[in-house]
Amino acid sequence: MHFPMPDGDPCFFCEIANGNAHQWQIVEECELTMTLLNGRQFEIGQCVIIPRRHAPSILDLEETEEAAVMAAAKRLSQAMVDAYSPDGILVYQNNGIGSGQEVPHFHLHVVPRQSESDWGFGPPHLERLERDGRLKHQDHLVDTDEKRMAVSEIRRHL
Repeated sequence: MHFPMPDGDPCFFCEIANGNAHQWQIVEECELTMTLLNGRQFEIGQCVIIPRRHAPSILDLEETEEAAVMAAAKRLSQAMVDAYSPDGILVYQNNGIGSGQEVPHFHLHVVPRQSESDWGFGPPHLERLERDGRLKHQDHLVDTDEKRMAVSEIRRHL
């Protein structure tokens, strides 16, 4: 395990992938992935893409699954543009309890965004940044030693 994960046994998304629950949510099925309507519709049409195989986080995906998830996200994004004419498409993903992951199965959120939405800019945590103002480390235009050290440390591990 890479980091603390939410509880979920049986896994909610595995139950859907195995045909045991919530089949009404299925938007698309492929060999390696499933696209599901998110039961929490913060935006009309909000979906998640899951690998059929249980993989708790992005670190657990196989390369073929990685490619299949992104291909599904592209197909879904185009379908959302055609269906909803959104102002944009938000794609995001959480890994571990510390990031807000609620189901212990990798899932990529794909959300058609509308300007009249009451969800704020991006996921809810980004709206809080916009509302509350940004500190130096949160401002993308400000160069700090901590930011340079972060780049160096990540590069060292790539």
